[in-house]
Parts: sequence; structure tokens; C-alpha cells
Amino acid sequence: MTKILLTWTLLFAIQIFAQTKNSFQTPDRINAYLTELEKVGFSGAVLVEIDGKKVISKGYGYSDQAHALKNETSTIFDIGSLTKQFTAAAILKLEMQGKLSTGDRIAKYFDNVPGDKSGITIHDLLRHQSGLQSNVGRDFDAISETAFIDTVMNSKLKFENGTQFSYSNIGYSLLAIIIEKVSGKTYENYLYENLWKPAKMEMTGYTRPRFDVRQVAVGYDNNDSAWGKPTDKAWDTTAPYWHLKGNGGILSTAEDMYRWHQALMGETILSKEAKNKLYHPKPRAGENNDAMYAYGWDVSKTDRNTFRVWHNGTNRIFYADFMRFIDEGVTLIMLSNKSHQNFNGLNFILAKMIFDENYTPQIPIADNETNRQYTQTIIDLILKEGFEAGKNEFKKRKSGTDILEHVLNIKGYDLLSEKKYDEAIAVFIMNVFAYPESANAYDSLGEAYMNKGDKTLAIKNYEKSLELDPHNGNAKDMLKELRK
Repeated sequence: MTKILLTWTLLFAIQIFAQTKNSFQTPDRINAYLTELEKVGFSGAVLVEIDGKKVISKGYGYSDQAHALKNETSTIFDIGSLTKQFTAAAILKLEMQGKLSTGDRIAKYFDNVPGDKSGITIHDLLRHQSGLQSNVGRDFDAISETAFIDTVMNSKLKFENGTQFSYSNIGYSLLAIIIEKVSGKTYENYLYENLWKPAKMEMTGYTRPRFDVRQVAVGYDNNDSAWGKPTDKAWDTTAPYWHLKGNGGILSTAEDMYRWHQALMGETILSKEAKNKLYHPKPRAGENNDAMYAYGWDVSKTDRNTFRVWHNGTNRIFYADFMRFIDEGVTLIMLSNKSHQNFNGLNFILAKMIFDENYTPQIPIADNETNRQYTQTIIDLILKEGFEAGKNEFKKRKSGTDILEHVLNIKGYDLLSEKKYDEAIAVFIMNVFAYPESANAYDSLGEAYMNKGDKTLAIKNYEKSLELDPHNGNAKDMLKELRK
């Protein structure tokens, strides 16, 4: 009896170990991967939660290269459009307080709303279905509130409100104005008192935290040229002008964003009903809840029948990504002061590592001066002598020298825009030759053939892209169109 009990106990222990093995090993795998990414140029902070526990919180690269200051999870980054989830939460908080309804039309809060916009509701603004354009000015252009509202109201709608989706930054700025009108407080102060303070987020805001400027990261472009700090840019006293306020530009840290995630897991700030509305608002006609832009979050069902709640944000210098698998206890936060194609999809890769223990990500080629110059040499050779010449040169390359996939991709699309189809195809074929496991390389080549009018080769390359990445929605959509 004892022997049988021990045997079953041992089998049970082995089973539990097998089930949780990946949870134990994954943080080490992720740490090793991030360390390698840092070597090829990744700069930012990463926080990872697995099974509801924070397992990684670490900085990589430099927050200030000139002063050799390293990034940390306390480093302050521009979080871009992650700002929108705070705006959305503030609207729902005001609704909980009985001060507005998401069904209210904007004409209730703004004077002289023209007829084509009179039917727009707060719900429409939150879901980017108002028909408003994305922008009516650049982030740091000076503009008064009155001038901003007038410009928006006089702008042309892209479609009838409530019928389609089109991402609109100005829609979220209108929401921020509504927050100020209804609450009687500044946008930042309302958010602090009702969202950030209860969540113990003391390092989030525009200027209220009185940030130590030494902790604010310097932004860098792809060539490592310093763009500067967001606090150095032209702002309207305590906050950005209305082209950015409410839709972007909030400053925060990886740790504070994690506190926000934890706050949303409870009901201290938003009720259960409000959170359900946050993630699963009323869909449009013909739309379902499996994939939608909700209220400040992109929500989609996974192949594990769970939901991914996600958003990113960028000004093409800073890049922020916040990915939550609420049902599965996994949260991924990445804030970077150097937006780059090699790293902007990091959270998607980390998610694959967590949910597929057999997945091994590739380390991207370093985007340095040597490889940039070599890539340009290959491009020049292809345009002058054709793909075969570029391929032969590539085969003879020195150790430590390589071509950059994203540079070839950009050049290919530049040529496509000029209707130089054969030259674009030659460049994309080079990318496929150099990166035979890249779904994106095949996707681009498929698009080039489609633009040229070669349906057969377009289908062939889209099929290969989908084979490499079964989740490539663009390839699925293009194949559907091409097969009609």
C-alpha cells in the first residue's frame, strides 16, 4: 500500500514538473535572449510577469550614451499611445462617478459641432470609429484649445461615424478635453487623483511628478543620433499642446506601468462592469468580440481560446509596448528609447517563447555602420547589374559583415512607389535569399509581384510567408483577394 502510494505520488510529481518545467526555464531563456539583443543594439527596459509573478525587470543599453548612463526599470520613457488607455480609463471613471455616459454625443460638450459630426459619441471616439482623421498637426506644433477644436470640427470625415475603424489621435485629444470640462481639473491632475495615485504610480505623468531630468531617457534614431529628451521639446507649460495631449506623450517607467496592470486586475479604480466595457465594448454591425479595438486597448482571441489585451505606441524615436494575457497570468512591458524594426516586435517574440517552449528566436543582425554600408553596396550592385551580381557578392562577404533585412525592405518599397517593379522584385528576392526564414521578406516579395500583375508568383510568395508565420493576417487577406 505504501509502495503504491509512493509510486502515484512520484508520478504526480513528475507530471507537475513536466507541466511547470517551461515556467521555470523560460525566465532564463528570456534573460539570455535579451542579453544577446543588447549586444546588437537593443536599448530600453523590459518587465515580464509569468504565472502572475514578476520574473524579469531589467534595463538594457543606455538611457544617455554621452554620459554612459544605463537604462533601468526606473528610467523614464515616453510611452506614446499607451497614453490612450489612461484616457479611456478616465472616461470610464467619470462614467462610474455619474458625470458622463459613453453614449453621450460630443455636441453635449462642444459648441457649434457641424452636422456631419453631430452624431459622434464618446463611444465612437474611444473605439476609433468616429471617422475623424488621425492628425491635424504635428506633435509639438503650438495650438490653443479653441484653435484645435475649430480645426477638428472643420476637418473632413473619412467615413460616416460608427461604420468603420480608422485610428484617430485627435479623437483621444477630444476625450481629454471632455475629461477637463466634466471634472473641472486638468487632464493630468484628474488622472493622477483617480488613476495613478490609487495605483501607487508616482513616476507617471507629463510634469506633475517633477521628474529628475537625469532619469529621463534620451531618444535616439536608427543611426544613434540623439533626438533628445521629451522634456526638452516644445510643450504648453505643464503639458503638450493639443496635437499630442490625451493621445500620447505621457512619461512613465516599466515599474509604474506594471503597477497599472496590477491595479486593473483589481477593482480599486475601475469596477468589474467598467473593465468589461474597457475590454469588450459594444461591437459595430458585423463585428464580433474575437478581435477589436476596444477602449484604448487592442483585444483579440488567441489560438488557446484566451484573450490578448495589447497596445503599443511610438513617435518613431521612443517605442512602448504593453501586452497582457490576463487569463493566463502573463504580462509583457517593453519601453525603448530607440525605436527599431529589429526590436519593436519584442513582446510578440517573448510571448512565443513563453507559450511555446520549442520556439527559439533568431538574434537580428547588428544595425551598425559597417552593415549599413555593406547593405547599400549590395543594393547598388543589384540595381546596376541585377540580382545574380548581388547574390554572388553576398556569398563572398567577410565574417562579421551582413546585410540588413529592414534596409532592403525599405528600399524595395521605395522602388515600388516609383513603379520600378523589376528593380523592387530584385531587391526583395535578395532579401528572401539572405533571410529564407523571414515571413516578412516573402510577404514583401508577394506584394511586389502583385503590383506588377503576376498573380501566380504573388500567391506563391504569400503562401510561403503564411507557411513561415501562420498568424500573418496580411498574407491571409492578400491570398483571399488574389484567389477571387
